[in-house]
Amino acid sequence: MKHCDKRAVTVNVTSRCNLRCTYCMASSPDEQANPLVVDRDFALAGIRDSIAGHPTGFKADRLRFFSPGEPTQDMDTIIACVAYARSLLPDITLELQTNGVFPSPEARDWIADTFDVVWFSLDGPASVNDAYRPGWDGLGRTREAEANLAAVMAKTRVGVRSTLVEETLDSQDSLVAYYHGLGVRHLCVNPLIRPIRRNDHGATDVNLSSQMRFAKGFVAAYAVAERLGVEFMNSMTFNFDEKTSVSCRSCLPMPQMNPDGSVSSCDMAMFADTKEELRHFIYGQWDPDSKTIRYDQDKIARLQNHRLENLPKCKTCPIGPYCAGGCIGRRAYQTGTLEDPLPEICAATIYLAKHLPLGRERITSTHP
Repeated sequence: MKHCDKRAVTVNVTSRCNLRCTYCMASSPDEQANPLVVDRDFALAGIRDSIAGHPTGFKADRLRFFSPGEPTQDMDTIIACVAYARSLLPDITLELQTNGVFPSPEARDWIADTFDVVWFSLDGPASVNDAYRPGWDGLGRTREAEANLAAVMAKTRVGVRSTLVEETLDSQDSLVAYYHGLGVRHLCVNPLIRPIRRNDHGATDVNLSSQMRFAKGFVAAYAVAERLGVEFMNSMTFNFDEKTSVSCRSCLPMPQMNPDGSVSSCDMAMFADTKEELRHFIYGQWDPDSKTIRYDQDKIARLQNHRLENLPKCKTCPIGPYCAGGCIGRRAYQTGTLEDPLPEICAATIYLAKHLPLGRERITSTHP
């Protein structure tokens, strides 16, 4: 299933978090001193607009909860949004992205009974995950998260999304085996990414060799995943199973209601005052006086124009129909533009396409 066919409306619930992940911008003391929570009327209006197909014509059939923090820190908002969405579309698919450290056993049980798919963000065994994803007190929470994963998995579908760090970049096969041992059958991995800065001589301030290291490690791990029956994916392979001219739902765009009242199309743009290169994806704003969302039609048009046939450097690529320019958020974050591909990412994607099957139409709608 190509990524843009996952027609999800997303509520980014809160910037409040109960972990202090070392690579997360939202984990800073300043960020956590004044956390934001999405306005509930705004969230409900966004759900209503999306299910009706306003303003883009693309109707949402999935409600997704994500956050710059941890969405389950505000269960009341999640419960209210689920109830409202079901009143409009009773068979709407429900998805949660979580760190797995829930506020209570009651919350865990409600999640397990309610959601169709729950993605847990975990970066590997406790020796790795605790180092990169500690609690606010500095202590590891991996065992707690894994216990919650087991409890939720007993009732509904779960997946794990892992950020690959130096300790796991070259041992993705071990990561597949580890999560298979926990019962996980859907695993999405991506390497830690940072902005790319090039100097006048074309060199980079960030070592990009990790992109090909990642791709080679992924191919080796893919063989293990196939043998074990684990659906193994990354953002470069989301469209490998089906041809597309649109890289992801961000280009439709499908909305995400942010805690500050802005509307975004991308997981990487969760605030209106986000980094300049990510403001391409902010295309709406909540008006609390009129209780409506004001959409920027010019920005919508630019996002919708991001199609394979409009990308000169991509449309002639032999794997273009299985990539369509790749992750637009990563492209903007690392290059500052929507149009320019990153050669190192292209090389890694082409390598993956040479070693993995294309056009099988097997990837389910479980991708994040």
